[in-house]
Amino acid sequence: MEVVRYLEGRLRGDVELVEGSVYCADLFSFLEGRSKVIFIDAIDAGEEPGAIFRFSPEEVRQRKTGVSLSIHDFGPYELIAAARLMKQCPQDVVFIAVQVKNVEFGEELSEEVRAAIPRVHRLVEEELVGQGGASDTGTDETP
Repeated sequence: MEVVRYLEGRLRGDVELVEGSVYCADLFSFLEGRSKVIFIDAIDAGEEPGAIFRFSPEEVRQRKTGVSLSIHDFGPYELIAAARLMKQCPQDVVFIAVQVKNVEFGEELSEEVRAAIPRVHRLVEEELVGQGGASDTGTDETP
């Protein structure tokens, strides 16, 4: 929610921002017909709060250990898998995720996560011009 508010008016005009809230299945209809989708999510990868990761759905599938990385019940990874089965998923899907400080639901962001929002914006801009591939730390980290 906070990231969507921050990005409004800062991205080029052909970019549609959609807030997915908690239940990602509601986003299914927004995937079909898209050339690129960038998911921005909170993650608990056991790293420092505010750390930023960029990864593909394939990288998540390779490392998945049965425990969901998403803090949602039906996460974006399950959404992508379902959309691919139905042939309604864009080829270009990227996740940008910020390590949370606290996994409990609440309205306020931690200082670390709030400070990461402008860096997330830069990564989204890079993805939109086709320069994506590196995380905020200079490496292509995958949780």
